[in-house]
Amino acid sequence: MKRIPLIRIGLVIAIFPILIAFIASLFQGGSMFDEGSGTGAYLWLLIVTIPFGLSLAIVGLLIKIFRR
Repeated sequence: MKRIPLIRIGLVIAIFPILIAFIASLFQGGSMFDEGSGTGAYLWLLIVTIPFGLSLAIVGLLIKIFRR
């Protein structure tokens, strides 16, 4: 059975809006924190992705601990 890396997936989900805002700011030439240019609006997704990603990482960590 192939194991799913829940810890890595959870951490990627948690920081995904930061990566999107940074990459979009590189293409648009503005600041990633400026909501007027549109790239800073991606950071509002952190409200959803950080709790979901960290809970997924914690579940993955618990599964890893209890399998040993």
